[in-house]
Amino acid sequence: MGHAGVPELAQSMKLEWSDEALADLDRFAGFLDREHPSLAAIVATEIIDKVRVLSEHPQLGRPIAGREEYRQIVLQVLGAAYVFQYRFDSQSLVMLRVYHARESRE
Repeated sequence: MGHAGVPELAQSMKLEWSDEALADLDRFAGFLDREHPSLAAIVATEIIDKVRVLSEHPQLGRPIAGREEYRQIVLQVLGAAYVFQYRFDSQSLVMLRVYHARESRE
């Protein structure tokens, strides 16, 4: 128990980014830089800000293919849906891939 009998809140987890997830962010930035240059930095910042919720609540996403440690969540970023796939266990939180909801996936 924390101060005055209030339960202590769980510590936030550090979110790590896989090389593939970072490449996904670079792909978005490249597309936006070509199509809407003024939005590239804004969207990148918003994506990173939105995904921070997982540091506090890593189980928000639904399990992928019945495997509890692999999860997926869809978050709205400036009116567009982005799909975040990540791995979570009691020790680590790793962003694996990021997709715009309208793009085809490999």
